[in-house]
Amino acid sequence: MDADVLIIGGGYGGLATGALLAHSGSKVLLLEKSSILGGRASYMERDGFLLDYGLHDNRFADSGPAAILFRRLGKELEFIEPDQPVFFSEGTFQAIPNSLPKIVRSKSLSFSSKIRAARYLAQLLLSRTEKKYEVSLEEFLSRCPSEELKELFSVLSGIGLIAPDLSNASMGEFASFLRNALKAKVKVGYPRNGTRQIIEGLRKIIEENGQIFLNSRVEKFSLKKGRITQVHTKNTSYAAEVVVCAVPVQQVPSLFGGKDLPINFVKYAKSLIPTAGITLDLALKESVSDLRGLIVTPQPLTMGQFTSNIDPSTAPEGMQLVSWFYPLPAQWMKNRERMEKEESRLKSLLSEMFPGIWEKMEWERVMRLPMVDGFLPKPGQTVLDRPGYSIRNIENFFLVGDTTCAPGNGGDVAFNSALEALPLIQQYLGE
Repeated sequence: MDADVLIIGGGYGGLATGALLAHSGSKVLLLEKSSILGGRASYMERDGFLLDYGLHDNRFADSGPAAILFRRLGKELEFIEPDQPVFFSEGTFQAIPNSLPKIVRSKSLSFSSKIRAARYLAQLLLSRTEKKYEVSLEEFLSRCPSEELKELFSVLSGIGLIAPDLSNASMGEFASFLRNALKAKVKVGYPRNGTRQIIEGLRKIIEENGQIFLNSRVEKFSLKKGRITQVHTKNTSYAAEVVVCAVPVQQVPSLFGGKDLPINFVKYAKSLIPTAGITLDLALKESVSDLRGLIVTPQPLTMGQFTSNIDPSTAPEGMQLVSWFYPLPAQWMKNRERMEKEESRLKSLLSEMFPGIWEKMEWERVMRLPMVDGFLPKPGQTVLDRPGYSIRNIENFFLVGDTTCAPGNGGDVAFNSALEALPLIQQYLGE
């Protein structure tokens, strides 16, 4: 055996699972197809700037799943708390009414909308039936006459679930997010040095009791009597007692060559719709704003931050780093003309918010991402619907990552999947 556990994929899910297993004494081998670790949470350095792959603030900071996982490893993540989020509307920045007290104090909502907002929020928080996961926020608000209240829910859903289109946001997923947000002392935290702190911290733990091979794309498996006996890359084959797959489930069927998997799993994996959108990073020669929290535009829903205002280590002294995200439907991503139009629309919004920003630009990085989070949290793709951590009839194969049935969204799902799959993997190993 090359290892006790072979992990495919070096994103948050694979790194977190590998670190937990290595920390508990298992010999781990992790294969990553690219030349860097982190997957959709990777980072890069350029001209003294430290850029994450999109926005990667951590929901709930010290009480979130990333921090919980690191404490299981005997480590602590260091977070910086940003200022309260604001939205840009009618030429001004205003506080987002993202809690009941802020709704009551809000100057952007009418009195009747405040009353309705309180009523709808109470319904969301007090409702505990599983059926609410099958209902969209659009259906939930179908009898609401207030367009400004629907816009508020779109903003909150966009921030919390990356689902500003209310028809694509599960009422149950949104209610779960709200409950967790209310319990958390800190709603969001920026990890000092960005995702680098998380990725490098997990990498070091894995390498204490295992190996990481980059540029190692897994092409297929060999199976015998319901067990994976070999994992094949282009040039090498590996064997392990357990195989953990941390790639999006949309890609899993191809590793099996279209066979050996339950038909229902294959159908669901191929139909799972991710979140998508445009990310824009700007390196600025000088400061254009002192805002140090999340900034949101409601129509269209976009969000971003002056990352270097939150963590000065992400930009050279006297310069600024701006990171922005514009969520868009996944089906738009292959339409070049549409994407050019939306990119131009995003840049116009930034010009409106921060006049003169383009004259101060050193360089920009624009990415059109067909997958941001592994799933869009709509009815049919909720925590009750997504695949579990094992697959029937393949006894030594486990799934982790942000397309599994772990609670949360995005990176939270990946970290939670590692925590929840760990005892199942250890039980199989006989630990």
